[in-house]
Amino acid sequence: ECLPLKTLEELLNFDAKKLAPSSAIEPLRDRVRTPDGPRTLVCHDMMGGYLEDRFLQGSSKSDSYRFHHWHLIDTFVYFSHYLVTIPPAAWINAAHKHGVKVLGTFITEWESGTKILEEVRNSQATQKVATQLASVAAAHGFDGWLINIESALGEDCGPFLEVLLSAITAETHRAVPGSEVLWYDSILASGKLDWQNELNELNGRFFDRCDGIFLNYGWTEEHLERSARFAGDRRWDVYVGVDVWARKPKYAGGYDTYKAVAAARRHGLSAAIFAPGWVFEMEDRALFTENQYRLWNFPSCCSRRCKFTTLPISTTFCQGFGKKAFQDGKVVKNEGWFSLSRQELQPLDQGRGLCDGYGSATICVEDGFSGGGCLQLEFKPTGDTSEKEPYFRLFECELPLEALRVSYTFKPAAVADDAADEEADLALVLKLREEDGRCDLILGSSSIDGTYQISVTRIGENAPENSSDGPQSGWCTRTYLVQHMDRVQPSASVEEIGVQFSNKQRHQRCFLGRLVVERPKSARRESEDLTIAAKRRRLEEPQTS
Repeated sequence: ECLPLKTLEELLNFDAKKLAPSSAIEPLRDRVRTPDGPRTLVCHDMMGGYLEDRFLQGSSKSDSYRFHHWHLIDTFVYFSHYLVTIPPAAWINAAHKHGVKVLGTFITEWESGTKILEEVRNSQATQKVATQLASVAAAHGFDGWLINIESALGEDCGPFLEVLLSAITAETHRAVPGSEVLWYDSILASGKLDWQNELNELNGRFFDRCDGIFLNYGWTEEHLERSARFAGDRRWDVYVGVDVWARKPKYAGGYDTYKAVAAARRHGLSAAIFAPGWVFEMEDRALFTENQYRLWNFPSCCSRRCKFTTLPISTTFCQGFGKKAFQDGKVVKNEGWFSLSRQELQPLDQGRGLCDGYGSATICVEDGFSGGGCLQLEFKPTGDTSEKEPYFRLFECELPLEALRVSYTFKPAAVADDAADEEADLALVLKLREEDGRCDLILGSSSIDGTYQISVTRIGENAPENSSDGPQSGWCTRTYLVQHMDRVQPSASVEEIGVQFSNKQRHQRCFLGRLVVERPKSARRESEDLTIAAKRRRLEEPQTS
């Protein structure tokens, strides 16, 4: 169970040695964001914090709030109104699996906060506070702090706050490599609480002493223009506060939150999306899943590409909850559960309106191969959609092809009230880049010629991996060994992993229960009259560098 530090005494007496080892914390996954540019932060402030998410092992409350659009964001802040907000391990694990940094919050508010800061200043505990905050972050395995001073101080407080912020930044950087410390736009060097809603000469001195500033929410386009001009080449370190509740701002919130994010982008600024739990607190909770897809259906101008650079890429698409629990396609627990630590990699394509409006990729908890559910893929063409590709993006990546062991598990599902379409077939697609252009490597059930540079071997039932195409409660697993023939200097790389239905004309639905892409234990295998089941399709696009 994770709890905050509520008093200065608790912070100063914090002892990392008394904590259980943080081996349960996932390391931060490497990923690349392109193009290099403004970032997106989510600040999670919901119902006081520390709800069912505070339990590392989870709870039985399956309808708890969850977040799964990690590819859209760079940083996740866990926020509460306690002095030191320590992010629960479950949130750290879910974020780190996707390459997203997690920050805690140090906040002082009102008269009680003033007393705390005066005590720190008068007892010359500035360095001690900084060292302890860094120790808390390192011990709990998260990546930095949001510093929020919302308690008034005397007119001569400026130097004290600057020293405090500089010390917190330096100590956190030392204790947690790659960490970040952000300052919230609130107090001024004069000691007055005066939210600027922009970066300017009044709060710029704090901006200069940390990694970025989180602007207050009452901005206008003029504020953004001035902030960008003042920040200069540090524009991306300015996080424009976007309140999903839209309580005071002049912009829309709710399902139109993306419009405020787009406004920040127009000025080259980053965005800090505050309290997206609105969709859980205020909207119909029975429709939370659909509403969550709707809220995070951001246009491309509001996001950057997210590419994994390391293997394995392994997922069952579990979102960290379920009405049941599955193992190898069978129900092993017939009751609800919630554990964000068990959330696995989430796909790029989520929600409805995919495939030019004719496809959807949504979570299904009524069936699954492992965990709490699976990814339900559906394509429903009409008479004029023969040219629409029933293709769904799973992950973008930057991986040398070399040799890969690729496995996916799927299951045909019923459409409408019909029985499951046993002919519905799902192929795995590796989008490759080679010296002479790009191509698709389609791994499916058809027997098609291989390629002159890439060898694809379907691994049989008696292969060393003990893989089988046999059904398990209707689930089918296909496993392939993909090798670049030039082992000395392979030039091909994998840029994207996706799936597609084999038939463009028919209404189809499939469950995708598992995907594993990894390096094989041995790149060399004896062929045992195995079927090549891949197709190379040259794309009509120019080669780019």
